[in-house]
Amino acid sequence: MQKKQPSFSYAPMFRIMAILFGAFSVWMGWTAISQGYLWNSGYNARIGDETTGTTLSWVVIGGLLILAGIFPWGWLANRGKR
Repeated sequence: MQKKQPSFSYAPMFRIMAILFGAFSVWMGWTAISQGYLWNSGYNARIGDETTGTTLSWVVIGGLLILAGIFPWGWLANRGKR
């Protein structure tokens, strides 16, 4: 007996959100780099210290999110079922 496939899948929603958040992250990072900001700084109240991070990391994380949204993960999941 075959299993019923669910009628609703979260995969297309995940892909759209990953591409949108990734594009927004790349845009923010690229804009900051083009304006000369190579580091973002903030204040962490929990540890009471200033924190820093590179703006290039925003571009890299955004690029990975875009790849996660574009890459066809279905063939990888089907390959594991064999």
